[in-house]
Amino acid sequence: MDLTRDFDILSPGFHANPFPTLDRMRAQGPAIRLRLPIVGRTWLALTHEVCSTLLKDHETFARDPANAGSRTQARILKILPRTLGLLATNMLGYDDPEHRRLRGLVDQAFQRRSIEALRPMIIDITDRLLDRLEGKTESDLMAEFCRDLPLSVICAMLGLPEADQDRFRNWLGGLKDTASIGAVIRAVPGVVSVVRHLRRVSRPGGGALPEGLIAALREAATDGQTLSEDELVSMIFLLFGAGQETTTHLISGGLFALLTHEDQRRRLQDDPSLMPTCVEECLRYVSPVQMTKPRFATRDVSWQGMKFQRGDMVAAFLASANADPAKFMEPHGFDTSRLPNPHLSFGTGPHFCLGFQLARAEAAIAFERILARFPNVRLAVDERKIAWHRRLGIRALARLPVHLVA
Repeated sequence: MDLTRDFDILSPGFHANPFPTLDRMRAQGPAIRLRLPIVGRTWLALTHEVCSTLLKDHETFARDPANAGSRTQARILKILPRTLGLLATNMLGYDDPEHRRLRGLVDQAFQRRSIEALRPMIIDITDRLLDRLEGKTESDLMAEFCRDLPLSVICAMLGLPEADQDRFRNWLGGLKDTASIGAVIRAVPGVVSVVRHLRRVSRPGGGALPEGLIAALREAATDGQTLSEDELVSMIFLLFGAGQETTTHLISGGLFALLTHEDQRRRLQDDPSLMPTCVEECLRYVSPVQMTKPRFATRDVSWQGMKFQRGDMVAAFLASANADPAKFMEPHGFDTSRLPNPHLSFGTGPHFCLGFQLARAEAAIAFERILARFPNVRLAVDERKIAWHRRLGIRALARLPVHLVA
């Protein structure tokens, strides 16, 4: 099949209002093939049904390209510096049984900490961040709250010293716009610094606190097997990135949705019991993670009425699945009481998001505390002037300027 005409899924304009483009894409069929920057020619699954089926069908579609006959990744890993190469070997890039082994080890470490036990820590961090806003009449919540909360929480969970947070903030600043190879190259030095630092602190006596996840991951064992040092560093980087980046955009995008839907914000403030459904609706409506990492067809196959060749890349376009009118009533609308809400923002199948409960808790606490502290908070500019980043696969606000009204 020839490449479908291009759709703009990277620009700030798309991220400001993705729904019309998503509707036009689904009108082309359940999946379309696009040429994406950096990634290349990729099929995008668009409907809720096809995305869900894709993510569960690990026999037809593999995460590891080697299992689909591709040696490209292996060649790339050979020429990449070791510091960067190990990042491509985290559990998200593996199929079973290797994925199951790594997932089991990190699950074992995670299970030591229930989300309820973490709530006091998350509330304390949230309140301390909001204390810094007291007395201000305006704030860019993106810079002063939304980024700092997930960063502080994941550092605390991992057992990283609080002093590390400014370092990480500086090192990862280049990852805000990654829609071109040039932007990715410019971000590399910061990523390398993070990996080197995580390698140091992951070692016994390296500075990680003994009650944190890093120490727990070091000690985790399944059938006598533990994580190698490279696997440990790769796992910590994955948890750090996923725990910080995606939750940042869930919180900021959710706040933006609430501030641009006055009726829904007031409804939530009048009835706090709506918070769980509000968070789920933010996950669906915002879709901070727009698409999954690609899968690879393991054989030539006719699937869902489409023909795929072995090695073809296929990604689930979660933003489209979450706005599919075949699954959701009035999918363009933002409804804090929506039930049921079978969004795919955490994925499904073997690679279902490990930190889904943590993300939900952070978002709920963030919304609750900021609306309690500043019940009449409102945007400081017209919503059409709100800036979004140019990103592939992540829906990310650049700024969130507000008037802080108690």
